Amino acid sequence: MKILHADHYFQIGSLHYQKGLPCQDFALSGANAVRACAIISDGCSSGRHTDIGARLQALSLLRAMKGRINSPLVDANSGQIISEKSAEIMKSSSELLGLSQTDLLSTAVYAYLQNDRAILHLEGDGVIARKYKDGRIVANLYEWIDNIPIYPAYAGNLESFLSAHGGDLNSLRFRRSTYVLDTAGESEESHELSLGEAISGVTEFLPKDEMDEIEILSVFSDGVAQIEGVKWTDAVREFLSFKNFEGEFLKRRMMRAIRDFEKAGSKPSDDISGAVIRITDQKEEE
Repeated sequence: MKILHADHYFQIGSLHYQKGLPCQDFALSGANAVRACAIISDGCSSGRHTDIGARLQALSLLRAMKGRINSPLVDANSGQIISEKSAEIMKSSSELLGLSQTDLLSTAVYAYLQNDRAILHLEGDGVIARKYKDGRIVANLYEWIDNIPIYPAYAGNLESFLSAHGGDLNSLRFRRSTYVLDTAGESEESHELSLGEAISGVTEFLPKDEMDEIEILSVFSDGVAQIEGVKWTDAVREFLSFKNFEGEFLKRRMMRAIRDFEKAGSKPSDDISGAVIRITDQKEEE
């Protein structure tokens, strides 16, 4: 039997702090006997009240996941189902609150695990990372060219977004940088995707046999790639280097790592957020 744990953390970046702006990142997580989730949302700096939009996005995703309690096992289509339900919740909630699209411009990045299967999903930009029981780390940083990410709030009205990217669905406008740390050392490679391939987001489905080898599922905002003088790969590796798993284990680890970066003169310039799911066997807990 698997035991699930989850934690999350977010904090304001130096640029927003200096300008007196709110933190536009938000994170949530939760776990019970059979399900767990890790969610982050990063509001667009050029939007309006996107700190509210990021919170609403994360809460809508959480509500959509809770609605799947009696649903079939997680599969490759679960990401689309969760996103569609989340969009419905976002729409009704934003109408009640009188919010406009400019308030809702925020990313949606999450891990969702149910009955030993999981999906990792991203709409926008950020990092999805897995840490295996043998210590291996596989992390993907997703970035949009010219820093113009897709947001779930654009659904049904992509005209201006496509225009901002030149309108050619075959043009390479989305980059995935993959980092692997294993017994052979470290490696990193990049791959570009077309505008047409990327507008619907990225989903990774993890079947039971792979989940049996995984200890940590994690998601981070692109703030991990905006710590002055620190490579994103180093930031992710540090954030996943847990000393212990008591209490708010990710919050404690990220706060300590960020303090160490700052002591070395490296501050997070952008807001930063992360959320993780930890999977253990019952015998490990005894």
